[in-house]
Amino acid sequence: MERNRVVITGLGVLAANGLDVESFWRTLLAGESGIGPITLFDAHDLPSRIAGELPGFDPLKLLNSSMKPRRMGRFTQMALIAAKQAFADAQLDDKLLKTPRIPIVMGVSTSAMDVRELPARAYSAITGIPHACTSTIAYTYHLDARLLTVSDGCASSLDAIALAAEIVRGGQADWAVAGGSDGAITRYVFECMSQARKLSTRNDDPRRASRPFDRLRDGGVISEGAGIVILENLEHALARGVRPYAEIAGYGSWADPCDGEEGGGMARAMQLALANAGRRAEDVDHISAHGPGDPHMDALESRMIKQVFGRRAHQIPVTSIKGATGNPMGAGGVLQTIAAALSLRHGLVPPTANYEEPDPECDLDIVSRQARRQAIRSVLVNTHGFGRGNSSMLLDRFE
Repeated sequence: MERNRVVITGLGVLAANGLDVESFWRTLLAGESGIGPITLFDAHDLPSRIAGELPGFDPLKLLNSSMKPRRMGRFTQMALIAAKQAFADAQLDDKLLKTPRIPIVMGVSTSAMDVRELPARAYSAITGIPHACTSTIAYTYHLDARLLTVSDGCASSLDAIALAAEIVRGGQADWAVAGGSDGAITRYVFECMSQARKLSTRNDDPRRASRPFDRLRDGGVISEGAGIVILENLEHALARGVRPYAEIAGYGSWADPCDGEEGGGMARAMQLALANAGRRAEDVDHISAHGPGDPHMDALESRMIKQVFGRRAHQIPVTSIKGATGNPMGAGGVLQTIAAALSLRHGLVPPTANYEEPDPECDLDIVSRQARRQAIRSVLVNTHGFGRGNSSMLLDRFE
C-alpha cells in the first residue's frame, strides 16, 4: 500500500538562545550560548547555580489574560506560544484550523514541576500533569483534536514527532501538530540532578559551561524550552502552495541492553532509522548529536557513531546544539529537529558552542567556532533519554 510522504511545513520555538525561529537560528549559527545564572528560584546553596532560562520571557504579556496563564505550568505557557508561531509559519488559515480530529502529539519529560512545588489548588490537579500542555493547545486554539502525550525522557519530543508523522503517513490525518515542552528549572529538579552528579558546576562562567564533546566538559546544563513543528502530507502541502522545510525519511528507536551501559542502544536506533528510510551510512551528510555535555554520554555517543558509520564516521560533520540551548530535556529532540530542518533549507551546519579542546574519546568531525556551509541532503538526529531509551530520525532536504 502506498503511504503518504510527510513534510515539515511550520516551525515554532522558544529556547534559551531565542524566543522565535529567527533568533534561535541566528544565535545557533553564531555559537552564542543562552546559559546564565538561575533567577527562577534561589539556588545560592546548590552545587550548580546556572541554567538556560528563556531570555526576557513574560507569559503574562505574551498570553491573553482570558487564557488564565497564571494557572498554567511554565511548560504549557511555552507550548502555547510555540504553537502559535508554528501555525503562522505554516500559513494555517481558519478553515484548516477547523479540521476535524487534528492530531496533537507532545513530548514532555517531566510534569509541571513549578506547579507541583506550589501549595495545592483545585486547578493543580489538571495543570500539573504532563498532558496539560497538549490539551491546553487544543482548548486555547479551539481545535477539534486527537490528543497524545509521550514521556520518555529527553527522547520525548522526537518520539512525539515520529508518532505524529506515522499518523499522517498512514492517511489518518492530512496534517498534525507535534513537538515538546519542558520547564524543569525548579529547586527539586536541581537537587535531584545535583545528587546524581549530572550538572556542570562552572558557575563563574555560565555561557561557557555547556560544552558538548569538549575535553573540559564537566556535566550538562538544564534549560527550558518548547518547540512545535507542523507535519503535513506532502500532496496536501503542495496543493496549498506551501514550501516544506524538510521531509521525514526514517525513524528508529531502541532501548539500552539490560546488561549493557547507558546509551548502549543508540547505535541500534541509528541503524533502524537508516533502514526505515531505505538508506545507507553513505547517505548521511550531517549528524545532530544528542551531545548533552556529559563526560560519559558524549564519549559513548561518539563510539556509537563510529560503530554505525565505520571509517566514514570521521567525515560526517557533527553538531550538538546544547552548547547554545543547554539541555531542555523533553524539548531537546524537537529543537534539534528544527535546527536540522533549517540546516537543510539553508545549507549551513551550526557550530557546537564552546567546543574548544578536542577530546580523544570524541574524535569526530565536531563543527566548531563558526558555521560550515555545505550541501546537505540528509541529517540524522540522535536523542537519548533517562530510562535508557534512544531514538534517531532521518530528515531529508525537500527538492
